[in-house]
Amino acid sequence: MRPFIVAAVAAALGFGAAVHPAKAEYPDKPIKLIIPFRAGGGSDGLARAVQAAVDKHDLLPVPLVVVNADGAAGTVGTRQVLNAEPDGYTLLQIHQEMFAVSALGRVEYTPADLQPVIQASESCLFVAVPIESEFQTLEEFLTYAKEHPGEIKQADDIGSSTHFPSAQLMQQADTQWAIVPTGGTSKRFASMKGGFTDMALMSAPWLTKGKNDLRPLAALGSERFDDKPDLATAKEQGYDVEGCLRRRYWAPEGTPPERVAYLADVLTKALQSEEVQTYLDRNSEDLKILVGEELQAAIDADYQSYLDLADLVKQTSTKN
Repeated sequence: MRPFIVAAVAAALGFGAAVHPAKAEYPDKPIKLIIPFRAGGGSDGLARAVQAAVDKHDLLPVPLVVVNADGAAGTVGTRQVLNAEPDGYTLLQIHQEMFAVSALGRVEYTPADLQPVIQASESCLFVAVPIESEFQTLEEFLTYAKEHPGEIKQADDIGSSTHFPSAQLMQQADTQWAIVPTGGTSKRFASMKGGFTDMALMSAPWLTKGKNDLRPLAALGSERFDDKPDLATAKEQGYDVEGCLRRRYWAPEGTPPERVAYLADVLTKALQSEEVQTYLDRNSEDLKILVGEELQAAIDADYQSYLDLADLVKQTSTKN
């Protein structure tokens, strides 16, 4: 029986409300924000700051619940969102680690299988060597790497989002070096300090945390760091390389546009709050809000850069 006939019959019998209950206003239940990394990391930190701002300023009529789903380079949590109902009650916050695993063919999904909601922030990396290293400049380092192929060892996560700008730097300098699987930035720092590796890409807070043990050779953003204005970018030094992590929010594909817009508005207000700005400043991240077509264009260009470098990343993924 067609739906309008069922409705008419139900109304005639006096129980239309039972068949078609009044629709609740969105949102009417908690919204889950999945962080596909461990608690206490950078992604988790931003999510907790956003959650606190939402609560403090009553930006949602329901709780925003942060859930950590760590595992397999972010794929465990990402799959939870891919498989969630596209109803506006599940969100994912992730940086380009999703692009890395997709570009390398380690997963069957791509960014196109999710609905982008908003870009929140950007945090750029820098090239670092141990303080006792013989290399005083980026040019010295790359010249040595070119003259001694395979001798340099870089501390990193093989196939990670930081491996890609490393491969781009190798490509620009027409050389290759070894990637040693160490883990996150604190483990990279320990590896360099212990003399096991010669170089790493480090996140901006390590300009301060590692100032007595690391020598920065180049900033990997489009501009110099505000708190390290004397550190030239790789681009200024003749190498067209960028290494910045951009934290973005995503919803399941098929989420209604009006709900995506609603969530983007709520998150924009939270990100612009004093609490979140304080968090970003403390962690050397910049507020870089993008939505709509501008966001999609940035994602497309970003992902394409990962696809362009995928083969080189695979070539430099041999464990040493």
